[in-house]
Amino acid sequence: METTPNARTRLIVLAEILTMFSDENNILSLDEISEHMHDYGYNVSKRNIISDIKAVNQTTVKIVSVSKPKRGYYIVKNFSQDAVRLILEAIFSSDILSEDETEYIKKYLRRSTCIPTLDLILSTTINLNSYAPKRKTSSETLNSLRLAIRDKKQVAVTVSRSRPGDAFSDSVDFETVTANPVVLTVADGNVSFVFTRTDTPKKAEYINLPRIKNVEIMKSESTEFTDDLVSATSYFDGSPMETSYYFKEWLVIRFPSEYIELIENRFNTPVQYRKDETEGYCNAKVFTVFDDKLLGWLFALSDKIEIVAPIKIRQLFEDKAKNILNTKEVVL
Repeated sequence: METTPNARTRLIVLAEILTMFSDENNILSLDEISEHMHDYGYNVSKRNIISDIKAVNQTTVKIVSVSKPKRGYYIVKNFSQDAVRLILEAIFSSDILSEDETEYIKKYLRRSTCIPTLDLILSTTINLNSYAPKRKTSSETLNSLRLAIRDKKQVAVTVSRSRPGDAFSDSVDFETVTANPVVLTVADGNVSFVFTRTDTPKKAEYINLPRIKNVEIMKSESTEFTDDLVSATSYFDGSPMETSYYFKEWLVIRFPSEYIELIENRFNTPVQYRKDETEGYCNAKVFTVFDDKLLGWLFALSDKIEIVAPIKIRQLFEDKAKNILNTKEVVL
């Protein structure tokens, strides 16, 4: 399945919208879905939505297309944990249930659901702009790790080690690690769990999720842990994690109108445009990841494109330009 930098979080948003607002008696048209998506900050076309619906239908969540009583879509709501979590969240503000009953349902759903909320994913996972399949990892495992990260609880993580035998087989041994969870990250084509051990709280380590077979959230609080994630090493062999920690931000640039196609072709995510006060110029705004490729592209086109925001990137380029000028003056 092809994916764009924001495709995975967009699929989760689509599933959440249809779960909250649709059923057999409440059909959502493409225009209505588009309006809801806009509320989440996604400016998507009808073709994008149809493509996303097909992608969601490859999972255990099912979206049905109908033509009567109107043309549109609804999500199939059954008793699987995939679908009911979001719809049951609506009762949390209900006056019918007691506070204890509401807290019990919250606790049950948080520990047993398969589709975490978008906020939970974004707050506990970095490098989501990088594509990595969730290979052979249960949703329960993934969700338990996210909850432990958010709630700052220690976890007992059961991991596997391959064990060679007399014949070719998938023989493995299992061991349990008590860990202070730090974050989940996408790196080297895998989703990895970054943590510290109780005896080495300043040393970040990581395990690829396919190696994790079980996660038990403990009552004990996480102890102090490192924020030096760049130096995280493999729990198994000590090798460094080859990844860069970039975050998405709004990029605002100013450029001559003739370069709109140049800008449009650079980004896979929607770009918003408006006319500049200076005739013949435009401003563009796009939510994107600031990786080396983007910074290199901006620097190569610094004679055509002016960075308006974020300020720290604009300042970086201004300082670099001053250094280049100073170097030229010294040479002369």
